Amino acid sequence: MIKLIIKWVLFALVIMATCYLPGVKVDGFEYAMLIAFVLALLNVFVKPLLKIIAFPLNVLTFGLFNFSINFVLLMLVAYFIPQYHLDNTFIAVIVSIILAFAFGIIRRI
Repeated sequence: MIKLIIKWVLFALVIMATCYLPGVKVDGFEYAMLIAFVLALLNVFVKPLLKIIAFPLNVLTFGLFNFSINFVLLMLVAYFIPQYHLDNTFIAVIVSIILAFAFGIIRRI
């Protein structure tokens, strides 16, 4: 249980670190915790379904379409949590790539 909480806090810290990019704003650490929780839930429940549906595109793009799935999930979170602001699509792509790598590293801890 402690390990899960540590991973949650680390992921929230990564979300707060992305606020140093221009065009990204989180209103506070408690909202970063909420964003980390929602993204983790989406990655556990929705992302596997999207990967199954997008399997042909993943094969054609050698797995690069996974970044598009991460981008869509991130934009969905930004839409439903008004305390998380992403100014444009380019910044959202950069943040989704950073979060995908961070989620992969934190998951292995």
